[in-house]
Amino acid sequence: MDRKLRIMHGLTEVAGQNSYSVRGLREIGENAETVVYYKHPFGYPFDKCLNIDKSNRKMFPVYACKLGAFFLSAMKRYDCFHFHFGHSILNGTELPLYHKMGKKLFFEFHGSDLRDHETFCKVSGMPYDPREATSPKLHERNRKICRAADGIIVHDDELIPYLPEQRAPVYVVPLRVDIDRFVPVFPEPETETVRIVHAPSKRDIKGTKYVLEAFEKIKKRYKNVEFVLVEGKTQQEAFRIYETADIIVDQLFAGTYGVFAIESMAMGKPVITYISDEMKGRLPEELPIVSADRFSITETLEKLIQDGTLRREKGIEGRKYAENYHDYRYAASVLRDIYYGKAKPLNGRDAFAQVKKIRQEAEQKTDV
Repeated sequence: MDRKLRIMHGLTEVAGQNSYSVRGLREIGENAETVVYYKHPFGYPFDKCLNIDKSNRKMFPVYACKLGAFFLSAMKRYDCFHFHFGHSILNGTELPLYHKMGKKLFFEFHGSDLRDHETFCKVSGMPYDPREATSPKLHERNRKICRAADGIIVHDDELIPYLPEQRAPVYVVPLRVDIDRFVPVFPEPETETVRIVHAPSKRDIKGTKYVLEAFEKIKKRYKNVEFVLVEGKTQQEAFRIYETADIIVDQLFAGTYGVFAIESMAMGKPVITYISDEMKGRLPEELPIVSADRFSITETLEKLIQDGTLRREKGIEGRKYAENYHDYRYAASVLRDIYYGKAKPLNGRDAFAQVKKIRQEAEQKTDV
């Protein structure tokens, strides 16, 4: 095998994708480290923290010197750079230097770092807020990134239309989660109270307004329903609430699903999330998520409230789905092949099937 690459993931942590990727790479024998600007409030692990607070403008001169020094040391220490959320070490000014110095360069986009807000609102139906308009600087930054990188990584096909035409190869690598962290608690078909949980990180994109309106209608029709809105909790506090849920409502606009939906499925819960018609054909056929938008959320909730057997079935299917497609250990093998130039760009169902196949092969070796 080729000499092992020294791999760096940085500098932003997005829902654990930085740290889970590094953890998985290490577990399959790769030399990988995670470097972050600052400690994440959820306590995701890291190897090096630069202690940079971008909101503190008075410290910019100090931060510039710190980043410059780190760049020089990183170029000596690492062979392969995997950046998250469009943030490179020197804010993109150094992009041409990676190839000149024989380094491999990859960028992973996560959502708002790539999407054009106005276009997204037109596609999704989410009300457009001009204050959230995407900056032209962001578009230009992403054009430079996509020309300079050896590869672009996204979690599924939903973000691909937002990529510039001139770009590096695109690899879909499904979101990574530590599935074993969650002990599934499947809903009981017969229960006195059906508990519905909604945990909006951002109320607009989650469609919280419409979720609350739906519940106001539902509580007039059903006396055995409880609604819990989870905000302002620590991660540990929130997880304890999710474990008690019979139904979890995620979001009504994005058209795909994210880490919260995966974690909810890993906990054995039926999940309501809007999956667009386009994405239904690009995600695995056995996706157990119950799709609903702002127009159908009331009807969808009622269906699950009335059918306890369906709630349990969806919970069981969700756990299996999360195991097959989102275990960080098997996605790490895909990342390794991308870095070493052994992977072909895959998207759609083929990309997800690749992770499931790796899992199945690993299980077969364990059984022998």
